[in-house]
Amino acid sequence: MIITKKHVSRRTFLRGAGVAVALPWLDAMVPALKAQSPTSAGAPFRFGVSYMPCGVYPDVWHPDELGRDFAFKQVMMPLEPHRDKLVTISGMQAPWGESVHVGASSAFLNGVGPVVDREATGDAFGKIQSRKTLDQYIADAVAGDTPLRSIEVGTEDMGTATGACDGFPCTFFDTLAWRTDTDPLPISINPRVTFERMFGETGSTAFRTARLKERQSLLDSVVQETAKLRRELGAPDQAIFDEYLTNIREVELQLDRMESRLGTFTGDVTAPIGLPEAFDDHMTVTYELMRLAYQGDISRVFTFMIGHEPTDRSYAHIGISGTHHTISHHADNAEKMEQYAKIGLYQVAKFAEFVEKLRATPDGDGTLLDHSLVYWGSGMSNGNLHDRSNPPAVLVGGAHGKLEGNRHIAAKEQEPTANLLIALAELYGVEIDTMGESTGKFDLA
Repeated sequence: MIITKKHVSRRTFLRGAGVAVALPWLDAMVPALKAQSPTSAGAPFRFGVSYMPCGVYPDVWHPDELGRDFAFKQVMMPLEPHRDKLVTISGMQAPWGESVHVGASSAFLNGVGPVVDREATGDAFGKIQSRKTLDQYIADAVAGDTPLRSIEVGTEDMGTATGACDGFPCTFFDTLAWRTDTDPLPISINPRVTFERMFGETGSTAFRTARLKERQSLLDSVVQETAKLRRELGAPDQAIFDEYLTNIREVELQLDRMESRLGTFTGDVTAPIGLPEAFDDHMTVTYELMRLAYQGDISRVFTFMIGHEPTDRSYAHIGISGTHHTISHHADNAEKMEQYAKIGLYQVAKFAEFVEKLRATPDGDGTLLDHSLVYWGSGMSNGNLHDRSNPPAVLVGGAHGKLEGNRHIAAKEQEPTANLLIALAELYGVEIDTMGESTGKFDLA
């Protein structure tokens, strides 16, 4: 631990055997940070993306009224408590992205999707190439000295299934983020691996297995460092610090419970441990990991792919027996359309839980929600037709005071979603001239 003039460095870590636990924002850090620069004491501006596959039927999502104080429709209703920090956008046109399925997700953050010649064969068609995505432009601007430049997570992947990815390499189905035009950042679907990446020195499965068998929390290995730091803190900081450590412990315990239900260990010595059996648990713990990443300033940028476009995810836990993708092709059947809306409602409710926790987490002179902006959306609207017109798009967060909430904005006729990406980049001080089929910058004023 490094303590300078009895103040805590923002990059203090509690270290133990194979463990490096970052700290939340504490008042004790402010004088040290002010000594470094006049502006560095301000809380960081964070960005997140939650992507849901298969779209949402527009009539159960987009409000009828424009401007302020609009009435929330069925599927967006769980976000109503956060209307003061919410902007919802209707009327945009999402890109086709070269494919009915893979194009929806792969073009979501760059407006392009796969860069290929559909008439080509062999390597010319199968190459892995797209365009750098919005999240990575923002990471360039805000990552600073955070341990993880960005985090990419999900709940399912396509693996390497041959012929199941619209003829493209399945990497395109498993990736929202591109570091460069040829450098995809595939999602991690295993929260234990994400946890180890955030708080430990990522080691082999054998290393993680040994610690699990000993039932040793990573916090147990930094107990002396924890006690030493606590003596340096005032009462308010101690309360924030203790809550943060409690949140980490709760995530560990939840992962342990998941792994117990799975029989804990896999037979493959190289396979990751900790893939949850219950989808609801998977959603909860993944969002909680992203909150901890923000709170500990481990990363300021995340992308969460809730599922891939041809998802065969079942929602039996909310009373739906069919799979998400199958139900999205509802053929205007009333029962299936109701189930389709129910899946969307469930996903928005999980997102709203995350937003509420951001709102309840202190961060400098405000909360994590005050200093963040999270873009929740999909690459299509009516999944029955793979319709790219009028997709769901909602921005939630205080955005460091740069975005006024409680508004429903309608896009100009056929305005591409890429225009919104350019506008979001500008909020973070990033200037992008064009992206995908952009025609300008979306007006968020």
